[in-house]
Amino acid sequence: MTLLVFLILLAILAAVELFIYRIHALDNLSLDVHFSTDLAQFGEIIEVVEIAQNYKRLPLPFLLLKFEAPVSLKFLDMTNTTMSDLLYREDMLTMKPFSRHTRRIKARCMKRGYYSFTRVNITTSDILLIEKLTKEFDRSSNITILPEVVDVGELRSLMSITFSDVLQRRTLLTDPFAFSGIRDYQPWDPMKSINWTATARAGNFMVNQNASTSMKQVTILLNLEFYNRKKSDTLLEKSISLAYSYMQQLCEAGIPCSLHTNGKDILTGLPVSMEASSNAADMPRRGEKLARIDLTCEVLPFSDILESHIVRACSDDYTVIISPRNDRSFQESLIDILPLRPSLLWVMPCYRLSPKIDIESGLVNKYYRWETLGRD
Repeated sequence: MTLLVFLILLAILAAVELFIYRIHALDNLSLDVHFSTDLAQFGEIIEVVEIAQNYKRLPLPFLLLKFEAPVSLKFLDMTNTTMSDLLYREDMLTMKPFSRHTRRIKARCMKRGYYSFTRVNITTSDILLIEKLTKEFDRSSNITILPEVVDVGELRSLMSITFSDVLQRRTLLTDPFAFSGIRDYQPWDPMKSINWTATARAGNFMVNQNASTSMKQVTILLNLEFYNRKKSDTLLEKSISLAYSYMQQLCEAGIPCSLHTNGKDILTGLPVSMEASSNAADMPRRGEKLARIDLTCEVLPFSDILESHIVRACSDDYTVIISPRNDRSFQESLIDILPLRPSLLWVMPCYRLSPKIDIESGLVNKYYRWETLGRD
């Protein structure tokens, strides 16, 4: 009889305990998972910060913190983490009344893009672990990872081709009496432009920069159409990195450049476009725009970009078309616009082991093969 009474009391206590936890376990409980920064360089190590707080008297003996992060982040410590299409992180702990838990998880940024958490939630239970209780939390934190920066050595030939056209004209039209500043020496600068006083003060070569009576700018057209039947995107990513790095080099040389592409912004759904600028302060914003290009979204036909920015725009800008696509139809479209833009260069990103392609005779002197490591 005594045992029966004990079991009845135990059942009543369990029912009361379960009732209380069902109502109050998730009250005054918060979970904030966010990135330590909203803008990161490719390869940079950032932190995913996990903060859980229990603002009530009720203790939580079992707490499972869960969130799903993009695989473009590589956690340096993969404890409690599984990886498939996403990174699935689960941390188990207990929380006393009015307690706080903070954990910082270091991660390396491995791929350009705009990312956010897919799911953030907490799973808890009553003291007797009879029933699990789950609550979803805000997952509005996001991060933009800028494109990879190409090594300067890999850009040397492309920059030499560019400067042979742009700087030659600028040199001829430079006003020697209009001083616009001092900048770092570049391999293509003439020795007579070195400012020896500034060089001695800075400890490295500095050159005078004169204003031009007529500045020829660079227009970059980035084609992100698929370049093979497998619809690979590796060379498209390389093309975005090349465009970003090329713009940086032009900016350092004080040459205004604009960029237009048929790739669409993941937030707006519109093609990415940037007006001409040589201001170094604009580069982070430009990098963000390139980072947000969504290659899973169908791009505009490149012919539309040529129509908008070549056919309709009367200009003598130096035009650089970056496109891994190289079929005959594409080459013919470039030949058609040559009369409108004789100062044109087609840069074709490709793999070093890729076979040579047949180039239309009209493009032989307008073609540059930019080779990179890797394969599809």
